[in-house]
Amino acid sequence: MLRGVALLCTGLLLFASSAAAEDGAFVRTIWAPLKGNRFRVNSPDTATGRFKDRAEAKQKGLLTLAIQDDLAHTSAAHLYLELWGGHPGVANKRFALNGKSEYALPEVGAAEENCTYSYPRVPLKLSELQRGDNRFQFTCDKGRTFWGHFLLRAAAVELTLKRDHPAVRQAGLERLSAAVVAAPAEGREKIALAVTVPEDVRPKIAAIEFHGRYLGYDDNGDGRPDDWHGFTKDRAPVAIIAKVEGPHGATWDTTMLPDQQSVAVRAVVHFSHLPDVTFRTGAATVAMPQRSGTVSIHHADTLPRPFWSRAGRRRTCTVNLPYPPGEIQRAELHVAIWDGGRGDTKEPFTLNGHAINIAGQGRHDLLYRIVPIDPAILKEGANQIALTSSTSHHGIELVLPGPALVVRRKAR
Repeated sequence: MLRGVALLCTGLLLFASSAAAEDGAFVRTIWAPLKGNRFRVNSPDTATGRFKDRAEAKQKGLLTLAIQDDLAHTSAAHLYLELWGGHPGVANKRFALNGKSEYALPEVGAAEENCTYSYPRVPLKLSELQRGDNRFQFTCDKGRTFWGHFLLRAAAVELTLKRDHPAVRQAGLERLSAAVVAAPAEGREKIALAVTVPEDVRPKIAAIEFHGRYLGYDDNGDGRPDDWHGFTKDRAPVAIIAKVEGPHGATWDTTMLPDQQSVAVRAVVHFSHLPDVTFRTGAATVAMPQRSGTVSIHHADTLPRPFWSRAGRRRTCTVNLPYPPGEIQRAELHVAIWDGGRGDTKEPFTLNGHAINIAGQGRHDLLYRIVPIDPAILKEGANQIALTSSTSHHGIELVLPGPALVVRRKAR
């Protein structure tokens, strides 16, 4: 045990190839007062177009967010969004900050007529932010769609705080160092994770999130399957490794992670007395545990554009598997949907004719599903996925990267 440092999990020995990163930063997250799907953005032509009389079309795309910090104690700033990509074909999503620079939102497939949901984190110029109200004016181009339109479900400004920030100093945290460490856990293909912090900081910790960087399903829709995974839904973390209450560690089960040499982990430490400030550690690289099987991920070669169903229109795609189901020990279906509703369709989503439960209650929200699949229903070669919804308006959208099968076989 390091002198004066608590290891927030017991019985750990570091992987020989694991590096505990000591760097990190305090971040204050200032959420905008958004709720549900009420904040809409329209292309300029909407005001005179065929949908001009709809309530959504009358929204101006202006978001005002108040910052109380003295920005002299801030070293960086980002805008973070939970963003429904809008009508497939909408293009050039962007915003202006306080009437100054214009910032592009990352294009992740909507302009090419795909259904998308993404979580961009856009660097902001500190010189353009101000203490008090900040105005973010969003807009877009109509592009190839019938109505240039998208929405924000959540938005936040993230301020990276300097060590001399008054909130950090008053909390006695200005000298805090924290790092992720990793070691083999009990049971095959599991990694024990913990965070090192000074002993006096431990009682101040409310929770710890562990985030992973690895090759896997692109759950956050940014187009990069080999990067940091996870996102938020209504501000709460989804698809991260774990979130634990208090100063404790977690176990990462890598059984269904696709084969790779190493992964990375970082932590977000929450404090009980600073609810809007977290400490984000640097990343630690971790060697993958020895495996008794081999795991691969399989996507559809092509997807319908857009991949949505309404009014009973059936959409399909094919996922090819290069080996027979008899070799498969375990299988999972990964899919992210924007759930506009199934209508009265009893089986809106099927795999090789077998109903798979992915739909929700039609609340127009993002659902990320990981569904165990019986290998017996799979086929060597083409496996057909079909989507159908009888709704007359928004149905079910399969957002990028579309459905994928993750399969595990015995090692040869």
